[in-house]
Amino acid sequence: MLNAKKLLRPELTIVVFLLFSFIAGVLLSPNFLDVRFLLGSTIYYTELGLIALCFSLLMTLGELDLSVAANMTLVTCVLGVLYKMGINMSFLIPLGLVLGTILGLLNGVLVTVTGLPSLIITIGTLSIYRGLAQVLVGDAAISGFPQWFLKFGKITLFGVIPLPLIIIVIVAIILEGLLKRNFWGRKISAVGLNSNVAGYSGVKVNILKRELFALQGLFCGAAALLSISRLEVVKYSIGTGGEMDVVTMVLLGGTAFAGGKGSCLGTLAAFFIIVFIRTGMRLATISSYVQIAVLGILLIVIIIISDKLNNLVGKNS
Repeated sequence: MLNAKKLLRPELTIVVFLLFSFIAGVLLSPNFLDVRFLLGSTIYYTELGLIALCFSLLMTLGELDLSVAANMTLVTCVLGVLYKMGINMSFLIPLGLVLGTILGLLNGVLVTVTGLPSLIITIGTLSIYRGLAQVLVGDAAISGFPQWFLKFGKITLFGVIPLPLIIIVIVAIILEGLLKRNFWGRKISAVGLNSNVAGYSGVKVNILKRELFALQGLFCGAAALLSISRLEVVKYSIGTGGEMDVVTMVLLGGTAFAGGKGSCLGTLAAFFIIVFIRTGMRLATISSYVQIAVLGILLIVIIIISDKLNNLVGKNS
């Protein structure tokens, strides 16, 4: 009976889908088994993967930030314009982190002060941030960044594992530890389950929300730096639609949409699922529109299965 319960754990669905996505990639193209190519393909998604890891904490708290991709874009555009004006890149790196944090904190302040759902607030700031990015850069593309900065996103360990991939794996482990084995993380889960009860228990809910939104902004700033280093160019269209990829990773990873339950390691696994599926379909020259549809179907299927397993385990416990 104990073994049956373990097999029914909803967390195992992400492992099953991870194996399924890898097998699907192999079936779509034999070139999928090229380890160097497969690991190299992860760099196209590391910025959004990094954002998704922090988003897991925010959704566990019971909040959303749909402006994350726009935040990243606005930071890249601001840094691009300032660099074009002659500001040194070594100064712009910490500035990008600070700017991203401020934009994230702004969302947190608006949510806690107005009392409006974060979904509504961040849809508004998404449009504002994206609009400001377009005003700053227009249709132009800013390039010419220093080589020492551009090489950062292309560093590999043993000539195979990209540095950005190593970074998000380490970050995922750290955040998972904070969420599951730290008092701060337990407060996040408590607020996500019931913010009123958490407040009565002494948790400063609004302060915690602002902290998480600010942290999310910091991750957006870091993702902006990775994006510039990888693409070697700044455009206002960078990251368009990225918020949906982030939400998909987080939900696929097992974080509850309503809050109270989250997993950064699950989000990391979902990151690899998306990499495997998209890489396999790209090798098979499948349209990007079909790729989006497939990921949407996968998201619905895994949510349904996880919900059924949760109910089944609940009945058997």
